[in-house]
Amino acid sequence: MKAKIIIIGNELLYGRIADTNGPWLAKWLDARGIEVCEIQVLPDEREVLLRAFEDGLKSCDLILTSGGIGPTKDDMTKSLLAEFTGKKLRPCEETAKIVIENYKYYDREWTPDLNSYHHIPEDFIATPNPKGLAPGLVFINNNKLIAAAPGVPRELKAMVEEEFAPYIDKLFKEKYSPKSRIVIRTARVPEEKIFKELCPTLWDELSQFGLVSSLPQVIGVDIVVTLSGSDPSDELVKIKKLIEKSALNEHVWQWDNTPLPELVINEARNKKLTFAFAESCTGGLTASRITDIPGCSDVFIGSLVTYSNDAKTNILGVKQQTLKKFGAVSEEVVEEMACGLLDKIGADLVLAFSGIAGPTGGSESKPVGTLALASGKKGEIEKSIFKFAGDRERLKLRFSEIGLFYLLKLIRNY
Repeated sequence: MKAKIIIIGNELLYGRIADTNGPWLAKWLDARGIEVCEIQVLPDEREVLLRAFEDGLKSCDLILTSGGIGPTKDDMTKSLLAEFTGKKLRPCEETAKIVIENYKYYDREWTPDLNSYHHIPEDFIATPNPKGLAPGLVFINNNKLIAAAPGVPRELKAMVEEEFAPYIDKLFKEKYSPKSRIVIRTARVPEEKIFKELCPTLWDELSQFGLVSSLPQVIGVDIVVTLSGSDPSDELVKIKKLIEKSALNEHVWQWDNTPLPELVINEARNKKLTFAFAESCTGGLTASRITDIPGCSDVFIGSLVTYSNDAKTNILGVKQQTLKKFGAVSEEVVEEMACGLLDKIGADLVLAFSGIAGPTGGSESKPVGTLALASGKKGEIEKSIFKFAGDRERLKLRFSEIGLFYLLKLIRNY
């Protein structure tokens, strides 16, 4: 069972926006056991798209497209699918009803003269758009399926899950071959040390269970084994025994792929612990990531974003002389930030961040990418200095991630 993903739009190739639909579709298909052979990002050009459709149907059972079904002149997907399948583009009464309902959902009235949403290729199926106006398209022929969705991510996701999935499941469910994966998440040890020094035979040993991949992350390395065996629970037991006997075991912090914010919340809830943040360089990012998880209010008290030195002093009680002597990005300052936060907010555990996200502000002793982090509880604060590489956005995420990892350690050791 194979699929091809075609992402359409000049704006993607010009760098005006980044594509998120391709990765999302790949994960969605992978969860069903459908192998993605190729993801293409293509311009709004006739010859290029027709060739992509043709190549896709030769090697794949399913083609999913994103973009090009809207009302503007560069929206060519619908007309090119008609040309490719040898069908005429005609007005369809049933499709018009779908469009009317799509508009009605947004308290709007559809004006057919302004677009041709109700025109679809013959023998195609129009689908509702749960989050937008343009209908989706489905074409089934010779046990192969083409589905065209809008390029707006929220519209595509809803259309695929609610409208395309029943057609895909009905046609291909017997061909699904879902893969089981075991994720070994490690911390503070690089790939070369794992596979060259600590466990030089580990890759070959894990390969007996399936396909092995190594994915560097902010905290460490994720080792993923895509199993070829039929019983993942048995394989997991065997792999755990293998790791437990190795020098890697002390670096393993998770046998799953639960996102770190979610894991922190779950384990804090299990221990009935609350936590809070004092954020400077991360600007509230860590709080934002935590509050993306439903139910976080059970354990998350809040975050104080004390970006300026005055805010650190006036809100958290950081001493002026500490700032002057050691600088804002220092173990001494984040320790006082953490202590001030404990006094202010009353959480069981706290994190305090102060760093240099760049691109300016660094020095020889404290280059861009330097992070001072404090973590702990009343009367027991640990401080660390880290140095990361990356641009401003990437560095903020890395700062946040390492902070959450240290919070997880605090929770587990409480």
